[in-house]
Amino acid sequence: MKSLPDYRYLAAVLLLVLLFSGCASQPLPPPEPQELQANAELWNWQAQGRLAIKDGEERHSANLDWQQQGFSYQLMIFGPMGQGTARLDGQPFRVTLTTSDGQTLEASSPESLIRQGLGWEFPLSNLIYWVRGLPAPGQHLLVDSRNLIQGRWEVEWRRFTEVDGYSLPSLLIARHGDLKLRLAINSWQLHLPAQEEESP
Repeated sequence: MKSLPDYRYLAAVLLLVLLFSGCASQPLPPPEPQELQANAELWNWQAQGRLAIKDGEERHSANLDWQQQGFSYQLMIFGPMGQGTARLDGQPFRVTLTTSDGQTLEASSPESLIRQGLGWEFPLSNLIYWVRGLPAPGQHLLVDSRNLIQGRWEVEWRRFTEVDGYSLPSLLIARHGDLKLRLAINSWQLHLPAQEEESP
C-alpha cells in the first residue's frame, strides 16, 4: 500500500474534511437486508469519521481515516486518549501498529494488536463487514434491518447514506457487556472498478 505523508499534515486535512464535507446525501433509514447485498462487492474504499469507545467508566475517542484495498487496510487514528496519531497497517496474518511515539508493534490479529497498543477492544475483523451494513462471515442472527447479533456483539445500524448508488452506514453502535463502540462516518469515497481502470 502507498505510504502516507506527515501525520501533522494528515491531521489538518482530516480536520478540514470533517468540518466542511459530509456524506453524499441526507441520512436514510436502514434499508432491508437484501438491498445491502451489493455492498459485499465493495472492497476498495476510504471512510473518515469519529470513533468513540466507552468501557465501563473509561471513555476514549478519536478521529479515524480508514482506507480499505481488498483484504489490506490502513487506519489512521488521530488523537486517541490525547496521544497524537497512530497508524494500523494490515493484511492477512500480518498487522503492524505504529504508535504516536514511533514504536512499532506487530501481530497476526488486529484485535490483539489494538488491545496491546491502544488498550481498546475493537473488533476490526468484523467491522470490515459491519461498516458496510453486512454481517461478518460466520454464525450470526440478523434480528431485523437495524440490528445484528454476532459473536459476543450486538450491532445496531442507526443511520445510512447513499453513496454512488450504494446504501452505506453513517452511524453504527456495537455493544458487548459494558463496552460500547460508536462509529460515525462523515465521508465515504468508493473506488469502484470502472474508476480504477486506466485508459489504454
